Amino acid sequence: MSLETRAIHRRYVAAAVAASAALLASALVGAQPAHADDSSTLTVVGTSDVYDSNLVQSVIKPGFEKAYPQYTLNYVSKGTGAAIAYAEAGTASAMIVHAASLENQFVDQGYSAEKYGRAIFWGDYVLLGPASDPAGVLTDDSHDIAGAFEKIAAAGADHKANFVSRGGTPGTTVQEHAIWGLTSGVQDCTVTDANGGGKAPSTGDGACATAADLPDWYHSTGLTQGPNVVAGDSCSFGDDDCYVFTDRGTYQYLVSTKAVSNLKILTRDNSDSAPGTSTALVNSFHAYAVNPDAVPAGSQINTAGAKAFLNWITSPTGQTAVGKFLAADDDPPFIPSAAPSITNAKLASTVVFGKPLTFSGTLANVTPGTPALAGKTVDLYAVPSPTPDATAKKVATGTTDENGKYKIAFTPKLNYVYSLKSAGGTQVENATLNPIFGDILADASQLLSRVILSTPPAKIVGLSTTASHDATVSVKLAAKTTTAANTMTLQGYFEGGSTSWSNLVATKVPSGVASSVLKYDLGSKDRTWHLRVVYTGPGLTGYFSDQKVVTTK
Repeated sequence: MSLETRAIHRRYVAAAVAASAALLASALVGAQPAHADDSSTLTVVGTSDVYDSNLVQSVIKPGFEKAYPQYTLNYVSKGTGAAIAYAEAGTASAMIVHAASLENQFVDQGYSAEKYGRAIFWGDYVLLGPASDPAGVLTDDSHDIAGAFEKIAAAGADHKANFVSRGGTPGTTVQEHAIWGLTSGVQDCTVTDANGGGKAPSTGDGACATAADLPDWYHSTGLTQGPNVVAGDSCSFGDDDCYVFTDRGTYQYLVSTKAVSNLKILTRDNSDSAPGTSTALVNSFHAYAVNPDAVPAGSQINTAGAKAFLNWITSPTGQTAVGKFLAADDDPPFIPSAAPSITNAKLASTVVFGKPLTFSGTLANVTPGTPALAGKTVDLYAVPSPTPDATAKKVATGTTDENGKYKIAFTPKLNYVYSLKSAGGTQVENATLNPIFGDILADASQLLSRVILSTPPAKIVGLSTTASHDATVSVKLAAKTTTAANTMTLQGYFEGGSTSWSNLVATKVPSGVASSVLKYDLGSKDRTWHLRVVYTGPGLTGYFSDQKVVTTK
């Protein structure tokens, strides 16, 4: 980096630090009563991850305002801890955050309008560092975040590296503290549960005290996500190189805008065999509506707008929009997680007529590391095809076991389209936290295939005409009928006339019969007819045989 560019970066970081300090000072004054919204505005306070990555500006705000033009969405970007305090003060109607060990306290104290927050999407944290990698992270720890932190601490103590932390209680710092708690050989202090728990590098022991206890290689900037990455990229903390822990969405956006150029991803996708397992770098986001009864008197909470926002961001439209963001390389930084997935649920494309069918699958939370969805109901729905306006009816039900697996047994009907649905609801995601942490999942659904018979129930096996133009159609059944409720109808149309199928003649098929005959006068000589048989009965709706073409003599 040139001296001129480094100077620009330093001025940017200094300005950002000054702005953060000014904002904190103004917040401490607190002389005026809190106000959030009127009926046409919606203030959403939340993590800077989704703002500094440009997700709010390019996806969330325009998408919500298009769906709900009666509201103007105003997003206030803060770290999770500060965002929670902002919401609790009654200055926002909704909130997006990503630190379970802070969110559980917000819920426990009654600030959430719903029992828990809504699951909305998840992403991943990454460790950034210079290509020179003086700590040697890439040697063994590209998939071991605790090992990488240990190496940076050792390199820092040897005056070879800096660690640039946001400090405070943003969700990123809360997760950083959890990772420091997984390390060994690093002198650290204990972060209080009220601040999210975990450990932090320190020159002292016991409970974390003040910034004066930070080792000289560890820097707490107080910045939001994007400016903190830029501060690490400029690395104006002496001559040593810098490492930064951040979310991948913000990093990808900064790279795309060329705001950073010296840092690259060194550690990602923590190994299942590494400390913290594969979930150590999972970054899960939740959205909350603020409870108007819990905030200070005089606050103006737009409850209807907050509910609309939660409904939009968890809707298929909102989820699809989020999933497409920065996904050009098929590696999106934010993955929709509002609804569980219904996996391995496959109907055979062909089944034997009248034979019961059993299939199995798994209902699973999309966010890695979450518990199995046990004891949940999975319903099978059917709708006649092709009748897109018909109402789907529930035809069978299964319940998930302790691993989220289910089985459903039913007898398929012909020409029906099947789908699976599972009602969402509350789910405890982390029972080890005190208070426990839970969330609200949206309804899940999956479209299955249309059932086709491997052996059709009815097939035209013979067709002839006489001099009087009678058509004799012989129909063979796949199996003998077991009820007298079956009906076969001869349908047809002739070339030169209407091309719509018309019912020509019908007959009941007695029980125990394996074949039947239909007769109909086809009329004029030298007329070319298209004929087919419609077979209906219990379990069958409008099954059409292959058609035959015949010309009268």
